[in-house]
Amino acid sequence: MKFTDDNLLTSNVKLIKELSEHFEKEHDLPPLASRIYSNLILSEVESLTFEEIIKITSASKSSVSNQLNFLIEEGRVDFYFKNDKRKRYFKTNQDYLKRTLELHLEKIQREITMLSKIICFKKDQDFNKTRVGIFKNHLESEEKNIKATIEQLKQTSNNLEHEN
Repeated sequence: MKFTDDNLLTSNVKLIKELSEHFEKEHDLPPLASRIYSNLILSEVESLTFEEIIKITSASKSSVSNQLNFLIEEGRVDFYFKNDKRKRYFKTNQDYLKRTLELHLEKIQREITMLSKIICFKKDQDFNKTRVGIFKNHLESEEKNIKATIEQLKQTSNNLEHEN
């Protein structure tokens, strides 16, 4: 199927909307932050200026500024200056995939901690220890797998830095 410019634009808009909704639901990002982040991820250029982000989102300067600051604090977005020292260029953090896994890992570790407390509390009570054990094993396996993936991403990032 060959895409016309209109079809490609419609496809891009749909994907940005879908990705934004994903970040809202799965990562608890505010709607505008989700839209900004999605546009930065799917942008065909390396970075976007503040003015470009305002134009893309049709949001106010203060709202965009607040959400960009939020995304920077979250470690999802970086900015840099080009020759013009006053204009900031925003882009996704190079390690945003690693950061996403780190946030997921934190959730899993909190879940394991709470589950361990429940198991300890109910040790003398009648409850289904087998099912809880299966669930805890799953969480611990997921924790181990995520840690290994984060390490692979770190190694890849280090290798890229040494190549440049």
